[in-house]
Amino acid sequence: MEEKKLNLKQVIFSGVMMALMGSVIGLAAAEMSKNRYQCCNLTKIDKGYSSAKAPRTYATIGAILGFAIGSIQETVRSLTPEDE
Repeated sequence: MEEKKLNLKQVIFSGVMMALMGSVIGLAAAEMSKNRYQCCNLTKIDKGYSSAKAPRTYATIGAILGFAIGSIQETVRSLTPEDE
């Protein structure tokens, strides 16, 4: 039985691609979580972040989760034995 080698470049590339997709999904989630009528709410106190509910945080969380999921997926895919 031959031993499978892990292609580190492929794992990192897959993680980076999924991180990009995760950050885009995080930005979309931040945009969708905005209040519908923000212009008319005069009693709201500004908390120091944008009206999109901190889109940088959503994008960062999406990128981290995307990198982890992409790397794990590629690792599992490359280590599973193929049927012959």
